Amino acid sequence: MLTVPGEAASIRYLGARLRRPSRLDRPALAALLLGLATAACVSARKGPVAPVAPPARSATLDEVAAAYDEYCSGIQTFSASGSLEVRDARSGKSGKLGVRLVAARGGRLYIKGSVLVVTALEVVSNGDRFWFQVPSKKTVWTGPNDLPAPAEGADKAPYYALRPRDVSGALLPEPLKQGADDVLLLEADRQAFSLLLGHAASGRGSVARRVWMDRETLKPTRLRDYDERGEVSSEVSLGQWQDGTPRQLVVSRPREGYLATLSFDKVETNVSVPDRAFVPRTPEDYKVEEVRD
Repeated sequence: MLTVPGEAASIRYLGARLRRPSRLDRPALAALLLGLATAACVSARKGPVAPVAPPARSATLDEVAAAYDEYCSGIQTFSASGSLEVRDARSGKSGKLGVRLVAARGGRLYIKGSVLVVTALEVVSNGDRFWFQVPSKKTVWTGPNDLPAPAEGADKAPYYALRPRDVSGALLPEPLKQGADDVLLLEADRQAFSLLLGHAASGRGSVARRVWMDRETLKPTRLRDYDERGEVSSEVSLGQWQDGTPRQLVVSRPREGYLATLSFDKVETNVSVPDRAFVPRTPEDYKVEEVRD
């Protein structure tokens, strides 16, 4: 192919222009890249944004304490039916029963546990003493309500560890009564308020009781009792609230290693309960064993 000298020079000049961006192209390229980056940022901002949590409810110590005391004083009797499941961490045993119970102030309690309509146990407490009756063994275990050791049978069956005092205290908790040498403190987090009642005669002491209240509803969600050394002796969780009452209570004694779960299908409060419901009815042919420390 023939080319004239002038035409060859023109071709070389045009090729060089095509291979190398001109000075005017570089600012335009930078502007283009900056525009793309800005567009990417704008596009990222259009994604889902986490909702801002509403401000948590505020309350004073007096308001939280009054709400807890109102709940306690508002229920004088508790009647319910449902199921009871008890687990013993030491032996690995567990048992589940149908249950019918009534409780009244002063630690009074009656529990009837059944398996397929057959009575498996009856528990009675008049506030001072308890009677734990097991028909299959034709035996009644009895002792003072404030017994420090759990009421157990010889075979360590898990339901023997169900202490009447714990159950009545879970169903009908007592208000926080502050003595002359006691101190009441308030703690709060995002979910709950917590009240701590402790003995501090000389500015130092230990916690006696602690209750947790849901921050929004001011309903009790957890109750904890301590011994004189400040160690946890029992704990109760309250849940599945309906019509102002919990439908599930979990009672535990961490040191003894047992956990009892009460789940209710039906609950009635402040119903009339005759005193005879809390009187033991021990058959004549049953053996009676006194439970001691």
